[in-house]
Amino acid sequence: MIKYQNVSMSYPDSGKVLDDLNFEIKKGEFFVIVGPSGSGKTTTLKLINRLIEQSKGDIFFNNKKIKDYPLRDLRLSMGYVLQQIALFPNMTVAENIALIPEMKKMDKKTITETTDKLLNEVGMDPKIYRNRLPKDLSGGEKQRIGILRAIAANPDVLLMDEPFSALDPISKSQLQDLITKIHKAYKITTVFVTHDMNEAIKLADRICIMKDGKIVQIGSPEQIINNPANNFVSQFFENESELIHE
Repeated sequence: MIKYQNVSMSYPDSGKVLDDLNFEIKKGEFFVIVGPSGSGKTTTLKLINRLIEQSKGDIFFNNKKIKDYPLRDLRLSMGYVLQQIALFPNMTVAENIALIPEMKKMDKKTITETTDKLLNEVGMDPKIYRNRLPKDLSGGEKQRIGILRAIAANPDVLLMDEPFSALDPISKSQLQDLITKIHKAYKITTVFVTHDMNEAIKLADRICIMKDGKIVQIGSPEQIINNPANNFVSQFFENESELIHE
């Protein structure tokens, strides 16, 4: 569904950020990109919806080069969830969720029904929450709404850039369980960036481990646990495990 072909990225001030990436993300897959700070994982994600453009190579989406799609159409086909919860503060929960469906010209009745259905699915009673403002929500509740806004218009792809890293451990675990449930229900192709190997192991169908702008290993959680490609992979997993269990 998404294919990177000889993709590199350079900046004039910092040099090469990505170095000749070649991999594919399958339709309906939960694909996690993991690596330490500065490994290039967020840059790799942002190329998919053209928030930035690669210096070399091509990225394909449904067998068509991403750069050949009208930018607005491309981005409307993709949900995006960030660590910084970017809800509009002057809009209610329901208005925030309805944003993309309205841009895609969905009818109001369908939008209302979808909003209530999604709120119920994440344990937020529409009667209580739909007219609340973001300032009245906890961090975990805000991130739930951010996820619902991203999936409300049934996107082809869901991009998630360290969405849970700023949350407390309990909220983080709850939202990991929630996004797993949503993925199983809707089968949206999901690309998820994290620096936390334990989170990657919990969520992923396949994991892409990056270091210094290069891919070190791609495989299922079981493959990476049982057959790490090198010392970096095994040490990265061990270090993350130690941090989580301290």
